Amino acid sequence: MAYRIGVLEGDGVGPEVISWGVSILEAAVRRGGIELEFVKASVGGTTFLETGKVLPDESLQTLRGCQAILKGPMGRPDIEAGVVERDGILALRQHFGQYVNLRPVKLFRGLEAASPLKDELLKRGVDFVIVRENSEGLYSRMGGITETSATDINLFSERGVRRILEFAFQLAQKRSNHLVSVDKANVLSASLFWRRKFEAMAEAHPQVKCSSQLVDSFCLLVLQDPSPRKWDVVVTDNMFGDIIADEAAAIVGSLGMSPSANINPGGISMVEPVHGSAPDIAGKGVVNPLATILSCALLLRHCLERDDLAGDVEHAVQRALDEGLRTPDIAAGGPTCTTDELAAAVLRHL
Repeated sequence: MAYRIGVLEGDGVGPEVISWGVSILEAAVRRGGIELEFVKASVGGTTFLETGKVLPDESLQTLRGCQAILKGPMGRPDIEAGVVERDGILALRQHFGQYVNLRPVKLFRGLEAASPLKDELLKRGVDFVIVRENSEGLYSRMGGITETSATDINLFSERGVRRILEFAFQLAQKRSNHLVSVDKANVLSASLFWRRKFEAMAEAHPQVKCSSQLVDSFCLLVLQDPSPRKWDVVVTDNMFGDIIADEAAAIVGSLGMSPSANINPGGISMVEPVHGSAPDIAGKGVVNPLATILSCALLLRHCLERDDLAGDVEHAVQRALDEGLRTPDIAAGGPTCTTDELAAAVLRHL
């Protein structure tokens, strides 16, 4: 079977990591009976400087003909803050209806020293996934700013909350039947609405162990015990998910170990590394390629429905780390390797 994959190289370190992502996908599908066609489209800060648009119409048209999208980090320091994020990243998610943002949080064996947490807190491992609502809330681009005030509308709809909760419950049933909802229901009306919908859905899924945590409480508790006995699937809204996912990335060593997927079940989904474009290290060969490579595993699992091939990629990442290869962000003061050395090791193990 053939699939068309849109490729967005992005800015800064984007081209360095995305080129390896393409190579990893090509290697992963060789034994899987899948053919991939990669189609490049121009989106991002550099595109904005060249064309006046972050997301040109012709690029959008190209992406509409794809089954999935591999996206690099975007943004440049010489462009006003928020332009690329609003007109590129958020616009892509909203245009393709990618209402699920999936953020796996996994501490790979051997990276304990890269985590700021004590070894005793990591001995049971870290392996949970954050399901973040990706289309509503404070990131829905509703509001405005004047010289004297600013407004952002925290809009939750019944449809929007229901569908993200349904996705989270389905994922929990595939994993360990343990689901935690994170909100701020003691203060925010939108969060109270969210919690009521969650509790109603929990009654319809008695086989799933459900609980709710206030977001500030979650941020504390996940640092005290990040183990699978406490967390497996965590579902939350757009802004809270953005914040707690980056906190979780620190637990597992680096944003360079953090993949993500923007999912439209039944539609066009997009995977991307969580880290930014990092223009200060672009071209130096030190960026961690593993967030992109692990994002490719998410593409295989959630876009192409090939869990076996995704597992192959994740296993290859672990084997490369077992060789002691570390980019500076995860070296914890030890020896370091280059982007190409680490990515090539993963490719070799595939």
